[in-house]
Amino acid sequence: MNEDNNYVKATSDIFIKYMFGMDTRQSKQLVLSFINAVLQDTGFPAITKVFQKNPFNYKEFEGDKVSVLDIEVETENHELYNIEVQSLGNTHYRNRALYYWAKLYTSQISEGEIYERLLPAVSINILDFILLSNLPDYHNFFMLIEGRKKEFALTEHLIIHFLEIPKIDERKISSKITRWLLYLRGEGRDEKMMKILLENDEDLQAAHMMYKAFTNDDTLRRYALGREKAERDRLQLLSSAQKEGMEEGRKEGRKEGEIKGELKEKHTILIRLLELKYTLSEDEKSHILSVTDFKKLDAAIDAVILAEDKESVLRLLK
Repeated sequence: MNEDNNYVKATSDIFIKYMFGMDTRQSKQLVLSFINAVLQDTGFPAITKVFQKNPFNYKEFEGDKVSVLDIEVETENHELYNIEVQSLGNTHYRNRALYYWAKLYTSQISEGEIYERLLPAVSINILDFILLSNLPDYHNFFMLIEGRKKEFALTEHLIIHFLEIPKIDERKISSKITRWLLYLRGEGRDEKMMKILLENDEDLQAAHMMYKAFTNDDTLRRYALGREKAERDRLQLLSSAQKEGMEEGRKEGRKEGEIKGELKEKHTILIRLLELKYTLSEDEKSHILSVTDFKKLDAAIDAVILAEDKESVLRLLK
């Protein structure tokens, strides 16, 4: 296994965007292969053609901004697919996945336009962490179903897939999607597994060649490593802020109940995170301290990690 600090994970969002999001025949074939592997594993019919909606573009990740890089394609059946990869996360990722699905779905039409124009939107989340610990399968998907009649789905316009790479047993290469996920886990560091996976699999062979081209490009390698470091730094800042918040909460004591202490903890975490990235005025701090809605505070804390400005975070508190 390669532990080099210059090692670029195949689960890097830039590499995924590069491999699946280029406006080339090869890239379209690979994203088609991956989507069909997901569909085959869940019993949905295969697709035969995709159209890139947001092709790979250097400008998406220039500078130190850690924006969300995802892949959007439309199929010949007029369905929208969104693919996103995430290396680190927690239970709040469920809300994030639903939020980005909603953005994809609602972006299709403007207010007042006819709803018949809306296309089904399918979100595929490749996760390098365990999100659904209570479900043993590495591939789970969710739809809108009737609460008492689980077999009745309201619509197929909402489907969200979660692919949890750490759950995969490499001794059981049972399907194409298993091979794809093992490839993403093993590329560049597990030569034994790669030899098995690449044998007689033209799609993964093509993916392997794209990984080599990507890692041989100094600019792309630098951006990928920089984004990975930024993500680790932000997670460390969040952990540090949470720890500080818990300490502040404990100082509050429990004399006036747990709610007050928990609010103090969330206030401290949010202010600390924002101050690590921006300058807060006293009025802005006072506004944060006045918020007592736990859901709004949690949403704001989650948003800081990827926020491009403090205003977008503070709006969540209104």
